[in-house]
Amino acid sequence: MKPAMFRSALVAALLSGAICLPAGASVRMGTGNDALLGGDLSDPQDKLDGSGDYSAGKTEAEMRPAAATWVKITCAPLSPPGSAPYAIHPYQNWQNQPACSIFLNRPAEKVWYVGFKDGGMGGPTEEAPYFTAIQLKNAYKLTHFTLTTAGNMPDRDPKSWALQGSNSGDEDDWTDIYRCKASDRSGGSLREAPRNETTLYVSFNSATMDKTVTPADAKKLTAKLKGLKISRADFAPQTQAYTWFRIVIYSCYNPNGMDVADFNHPPGFQLGQLELFGVQGQAEAAKPKVPEAPAQAPVFDSSVSRRGSRPSSGTAT
Repeated sequence: MKPAMFRSALVAALLSGAICLPAGASVRMGTGNDALLGGDLSDPQDKLDGSGDYSAGKTEAEMRPAAATWVKITCAPLSPPGSAPYAIHPYQNWQNQPACSIFLNRPAEKVWYVGFKDGGMGGPTEEAPYFTAIQLKNAYKLTHFTLTTAGNMPDRDPKSWALQGSNSGDEDDWTDIYRCKASDRSGGSLREAPRNETTLYVSFNSATMDKTVTPADAKKLTAKLKGLKISRADFAPQTQAYTWFRIVIYSCYNPNGMDVADFNHPPGFQLGQLELFGVQGQAEAAKPKVPEAPAQAPVFDSSVSRRGSRPSSGTAT
């Protein structure tokens, strides 16, 4: 392939989102609740109150935050029917650390936690990952997002993970926007220390920021960055708008397993916050599912005997 043709193909692949740039986020925003950018797509007016008891065995409708503007949240793992209610829906967790915590803007106090032994089915895998998904009222092209680590237990940080988009929320209809396939800390973007740190992931650099994000987001970023320059993008500029976004966890730094050597520090997963930012766009219609054709029932020919021979047309003698 000629160099010019190769460059054109590479640019097209990046713009389509078919290629994810290497892990390694551009900017560390600081630690604690004040490090959040604020006003993200899950809470545009910063009105959510993350306080309250999320360990009670109430319904989703009863436990959904009153100021929530999203349509729906889904998550995995959840307690199967008939089992001990470790987590019965995204707003509940018997340890008061439910999946919805990553949208409550209080990562210093609230985290999404899943113990590998207690409700976590031994840990996340490629075949059965942990996830929290959020459905928004409108479709957005993601421009940037932040992740905030929990305040302790760095081994519980996600190691291999992805941020994905969808317009249906169906299990088989998710597209990677950003994917981290770290094998150790050097290949990942979440640091062991300091804890409760917010990391920014972007689809732009400082030169292209104002053309990529909304004016309100540009103002917030400029204030938070305090002159710090963004040298490169972490993921490709998005051409597709989505109504659903989710973070998917495939592995953590502590290994999977059901053994607990120290009951004060059991192995598991935890995450403090996910902030999503984007520009409104037009969602593609979800692809209709083609139902599988039912199996063809065998046709019974009553003229054929069980031995496979046709009876004589004459009278038996």
